[in-house]
Amino acid sequence: MIAIDIGGTYTRYKIKEEIFVLKTEEIKLLEFLESLIKKYSPKKIAISFAGQVKNNIIYSSPNTKFEKIDLSEIEKKYNIKIILENDLNCAALAESRYFGIENIVALYSGTGLGSGIIDKGKIVKGRGFGGEIGHIPYKPTPFKCSCGKNNCLEFFASGSGIEKMSKIYNCNGFDCNKVKEEYIKALMYAVGVCFSLFDPEILVLGGGVIVNNPWIVKEVEKRKDKYIPKFNTQKIELTKLKDASLTGAEILLKERK
Repeated sequence: MIAIDIGGTYTRYKIKEEIFVLKTEEIKLLEFLESLIKKYSPKKIAISFAGQVKNNIIYSSPNTKFEKIDLSEIEKKYNIKIILENDLNCAALAESRYFGIENIVALYSGTGLGSGIIDKGKIVKGRGFGGEIGHIPYKPTPFKCSCGKNNCLEFFASGSGIEKMSKIYNCNGFDCNKVKEEYIKALMYAVGVCFSLFDPEILVLGGGVIVNNPWIVKEVEKRKDKYIPKFNTQKIELTKLKDASLTGAEILLKERK
């Protein structure tokens, strides 16, 4: 069995207890999967993917170069089981198991901005694409997202958003107070939406931008009362997991037939 996490910047995969890391932009997905199958002959592969997925089809991937891909072709060709799930759904599943609770939201700010929701121990995703908080309309920008809009929340509260804001303000990321303030306001908007809609027992913050900038969590704690209704729990934690999405893919390997 092989667990794979394909993120906006890096792809990680785990063979037994060893983790390998590649740059996502350097791989061609179908060729990559076929090379792993030919080398290791797994019976099952679970993939955590940074994008919109449903029924083993990748429909959209705003932060990678991948276009629509149907993985059922690989399943049939090699008589192998492939489990494809959104990366934040995988992360939320891993966070739920780590904290030992059945109602949790994972809000991650990395290359993009995403959320995963677990309710009563199960992933919540509507008809397949639920939880895409990064694409909630926020305010207009000069940029167009691959989802077709120019006003996505992700433009302000993600690593790719920080790069875009830096171009607008002609500065270098969080060295610019305007960029920092735009980022934290957008992130707090996401935090408020998550608590108001899903009422989680815990909201877990993660992703490279947050993990590498400890001041963000302190700022969220300082501002949370202005964004979260008083009737919500308001419990916020920084992720303790190093590769939550990959861990979630491993869980799916064990639990999905």
